[in-house]
Amino acid sequence: MNRNPNCDGVNCISEVGEVRLLPTGGDSNAILCKACFNHEIRWRVERNKDLGITFQFKLPKWEELKIY
Repeated sequence: MNRNPNCDGVNCISEVGEVRLLPTGGDSNAILCKACFNHEIRWRVERNKDLGITFQFKLPKWEELKIY
């Protein structure tokens, strides 16, 4: 499996490429490539179906995230 060394995720489809900061709460961020970001957002969408509105995960767009 290809792995981007700058990405915190494990769903990379390329060894190189841009990574961005995805806020995870508080002052924390995950550093993700676009493939890993998409995987995380799909997980958040599914998880939000089981959570009350107050506890749902934010679903930012890739373009809104800060480049790392």
